[in-house]
Amino acid sequence: MFLSTLRKALAVAFTLFAFSSSACELHAGMEGMGFGFQHPLMQQHMTPKREAIIGLRIDRKREMAKNEQAAVPLRFTVPPNYEKVNVDVTTSSGLSLLSDERFKINKAMGKQDISFVALEPGTHEVVLKVYALKSNVPVTYTRKIKVVVS
Repeated sequence: MFLSTLRKALAVAFTLFAFSSSACELHAGMEGMGFGFQHPLMQQHMTPKREAIIGLRIDRKREMAKNEQAAVPLRFTVPPNYEKVNVDVTTSSGLSLLSDERFKINKAMGKQDISFVALEPGTHEVVLKVYALKSNVPVTYTRKIKVVVS
């Protein structure tokens, strides 16, 4: 009986020792903060934060015939830390812009059509430059549409 009680006591002591030594690894090194760098709760603070950027989706290529009109939708999302978002639209010489050359984006998400007509056959380009302030720092995004006119 004494031997079985001793065995149980030793088993419990070894189990507690093994558990406490792994627990020390998770709590070591933080001097009063409670968790060490190996603890999962501390690991979440060490991963870099991803910065939100302006989302711009537009067709990258458009094929059309001479004298044909096209309206390509620009879909956008603007995070809250951006302000004063403006878009400048330019075209190469074989295209003529029908929509505004400059417009403002005043909402968090939406769609704006970029309309143009093909004047000459060949490969042309529509360039969108987006200017904004991100936390009072100027940023610029550029998107291009390759237009092939037959």
